[in-house]
Amino acid sequence: MIQLILNGVVLPETSRSKYRCYPSELSQKVDMISGRRVSEVRGNVQVIEWSYDYMGLELGNTVLNILRSGKPIDAGYLPDAGTDLASGQFWVESLTPPSFAFSRSGTPYWHNIAFVLREVKPHD
Repeated sequence: MIQLILNGVVLPETSRSKYRCYPSELSQKVDMISGRRVSEVRGNVQVIEWSYDYMGLELGNTVLNILRSGKPIDAGYLPDAGTDLASGQFWVESLTPPSFAFSRSGTPYWHNIAFVLREVKPHD
């Protein structure tokens, strides 16, 4: 089953609780002149958490280039409330630096690729 597509690149299916997609409130804390602090709610955004243990060198480099581009990412994703892919634009909230591992008969692999994406525009 396809869980995630980034800029047209299909990522491998991950398992054991390494894929999460859920709605989250997008808000900002604002300090008022009186000293009160209020929360300005702008809407809801989807958050995607994804990680993978071992990924081939070519696919790993492609995915890392997409994530490090600094531009919004077009994503197809499997939401927690459905079985059909949804689409949206996402920012990279965090990227765990992977380690470069040589294994499986000397074939190079990226190890422990993990990231969190947040939808660009709020809705609801």
